[in-house]
Amino acid sequence: MTHPHHAPSDVLRAALAGLLDGLPARAAAQSVDRLIGHYRGRTPTGAPVLRDRSDVAAYAAYRMPATFEAMRAALGALAAARPGWTPAGHLDIGGGT
Repeated sequence: MTHPHHAPSDVLRAALAGLLDGLPARAAAQSVDRLIGHYRGRTPTGAPVLRDRSDVAAYAAYRMPATFEAMRAALGALAAARPGWTPAGHLDIGGGT
């Protein structure tokens, strides 16, 4: 839930900071390296991608801010191009996982 006086991006940053709190930087870096390897196809496809809290935190810290800003820009452009249009569901805005 967003606070009325905080920008959504600030709320996201604060949530990520809480998620990363107590996670050793080395563990997060190793998880990010493994996740990058997975995205580049160097991990068996049947293997779990997010194996533990460290992986979840690393994924969120590595991918979420850029994904958030990309979606924010895309939805802003859509709103400007189609004023009044309201998506009927998650898939209407290209939602996946």
